[in-house]
Amino acid sequence: MTGSTVFNVVIALVIGIIVWKISLTLIRMLSTPPPPIDPEDVVMADQDYRCTVCGAELTMRMVNVLEDRPPRHCREDMTPVWRPTQSGI
Repeated sequence: MTGSTVFNVVIALVIGIIVWKISLTLIRMLSTPPPPIDPEDVVMADQDYRCTVCGAELTMRMVNVLEDRPPRHCREDMTPVWRPTQSGI
């Protein structure tokens, strides 16, 4: 083996080890489940939201009190929609 062949093998091994380590780190991150949600942090709600991009609508019946941001759709925050209550029906 010549000097350049040994150098190429060493570089290939270093690159392989780096790719292996990054792959294992990403797989570990993806396989770790999110922390459980405390049932006391979830409350009843009745809030409608509309996507400003495509017009899709969503009604949130239960919300997490620790999450204060509106839901996202089309990569944008949805806007709250006010609907009058229907009394007497």
